Amino acid sequence: MNQTIGDRPILLEPNSQHSDDFSLSQMVALIADIFGIHIKPHYQNTLKKNLFTRIRALGLCSLNDYYQFLVARNQLVTVAREWQELISLLTVTETYFFRDEGQMSLLKNQLLPELIERKTVLSLTQYNAAANGEFYRPTLRLWSAGCSTGEEAYSLAILVKELIPDNQTWDILILGTDINQPAIALAQQGIYSDWSFRTTTPEIKNRYFRSHKQGWKIDPAIQAMVTFQPGNLMQDNYPAYASSIHDFDLIICRNVFIYFDFNAIAQIISKFYCSLTPGGFLLTGHTELHGQKIEPFQVKNFPQSAVYQRHSLLNEQSKVLNTITPAAIESRESEISSPSLPSLETGFDISANTQTLLDTAKESLIKEAYADVIQIAEQLIALVPQHFQAYCLMAEAYANFGDYSQANQACQQALQIDPLAIEPYHLLAQIAEEQGERDSAKLFLKRIIYLAPNSVTAHLELGSIYEREGNEKQAQKTWRSLLEILENLPQQAIDSHNQQTTAELKAHVLKHLNSTSYEP
Repeated sequence: MNQTIGDRPILLEPNSQHSDDFSLSQMVALIADIFGIHIKPHYQNTLKKNLFTRIRALGLCSLNDYYQFLVARNQLVTVAREWQELISLLTVTETYFFRDEGQMSLLKNQLLPELIERKTVLSLTQYNAAANGEFYRPTLRLWSAGCSTGEEAYSLAILVKELIPDNQTWDILILGTDINQPAIALAQQGIYSDWSFRTTTPEIKNRYFRSHKQGWKIDPAIQAMVTFQPGNLMQDNYPAYASSIHDFDLIICRNVFIYFDFNAIAQIISKFYCSLTPGGFLLTGHTELHGQKIEPFQVKNFPQSAVYQRHSLLNEQSKVLNTITPAAIESRESEISSPSLPSLETGFDISANTQTLLDTAKESLIKEAYADVIQIAEQLIALVPQHFQAYCLMAEAYANFGDYSQANQACQQALQIDPLAIEPYHLLAQIAEEQGERDSAKLFLKRIIYLAPNSVTAHLELGSIYEREGNEKQAQKTWRSLLEILENLPQQAIDSHNQQTTAELKAHVLKHLNSTSYEP
C-alpha cells in the first residue's frame, strides 16, 4: 500500500524486480514533472545506472528509497542539492564557441544587423519626439536559453561587440540561463579548455581570450556584457520582470528541446513567444520544432536555418483586420488567462470590441495585473494603431513594473498621436522624479501647466519639487498660483488625481505658504 507526501506517492513495495521497475517509472514521471525532461525508453537503463550512483553516494538501498528521499518535504535544502546533482547526470554540458557555423553566420550577417538597425532608428525616433531633448540609449536584449557552460552566450557577446564597437552607448542585456547550476558557475568563471575553441578562428580567440593556467579566460569586457542565472524553462513563469526575462529581441534555444516531450516543448515555445518583443526572433536547433504548432510565429526560412519571428504590431493589425476571426486576436498569444477577453466574430464592430478591451485593460490596471494591461494594450494597438489610451495604459503598466524605458517609449508614442494631451506628461514627470531627474520632471510639469493652466496636480507636484530643492521663491509662486485656482473651484469638489476636496487642498497649500520664510 502506498502513502503520499503532498501529491506524490511514497512507494512502499518490497525490493523486487517488479518494485524496481515500478520505482523507475515513477522516477521518470517525477523528472518529467519537475524538469519537463522526457526520458525515452531506450535511455531508461542508462538512467537507472546513473541513479544508482546517487543512491550509493547517499547511502540508500533502492530506487524506492531514492524516490522517497526526493519527494520528502522535511529536508528541503538537502533535497534541493540532490536535485542539482541529479540534473547534472541528466543533461549534457558539451558545447563550444560559435557552434553551428551556418546559424552563427546568419546571426552575424542578417539577424543581429537587422535588430541593431531597428533599435538605432527607434532610439533616434524617441530622441526626436522627446520633450526635453534627452538622448535615448538604444536597447538590445538577447537570451541564450539553456546556455550550459556559457560558450553560446559569450559567442553572442563577441558578435555584438564586433557589430557595435561603441556598445557602451547602448543598453545591452545578454542573458544566459540553464537548469544546471554547476554549469552556470563555470560560465560565470569564463575559463575554457582548447576543446571549446574547435571551430573558433585564431584571430577571435587571441582577441577576446587570455591565456590562463587552466586554459583560456574570456576578456573581462566581454564577460561584463553577459549575465548568467539559473532557470528552469519548464517550471518557471515567464515573461518575468523581476528576473529580466521579458521583451527579448532574440532568444536562442538550441539543442535543448531534445530533452523535452512534445507537450513540454509546446508550453516552452508559447512562453518564448510571450517573452519576445514584437518583431523579435527565436532561433532553435534544426528540426527541433518539427510537428509543433507554430502559427503565432512568422517562419522565416534562410539557407542556414529557419527562424521564428514574433509578429510586429503592424503585422498583427493586418492579420486581425484581414481574417476577422477569434483566432486572429486570441492567437496573439495565449498569455491572458484572466481576465478573459471577448471573442471577435466575423463582421465584428471594431469600435465596440476596442471599447470592451479598453474597459478590461482599465480593470486589470486597478487589479495591478500589469502584464495583462500590456498585452491587452498591444491588442488594442493592433486593431487601432493610433489608440492614444492604449499607449497611456501600456505606459502606466510598464512604469508600475519599474520598466521606465518602455514606459517612456509608450508615453512618447501617445504624444505623437495627441501632442496636446497632458496625461503622458504626468507619467513622464513621475518617472523623472523616481529616477532623480528633477529638472526633467519640472519641464514636464511646466508643459502640463502651459497646456492646462488650471491643473491642480501639476501645480502641487511642481511646488513640492521646488520646496525639496530649497527654492522657496519658486515654491511660493507656485503655491500662490494654485491657491488662486482653488479659490475659483467649489469647496466640496473632489480632485480626481488627489482624491481631496478643494477645501482640503486649500488647507494643504496654506500650510505650505505659512511654513516658508520667503517674503515676496
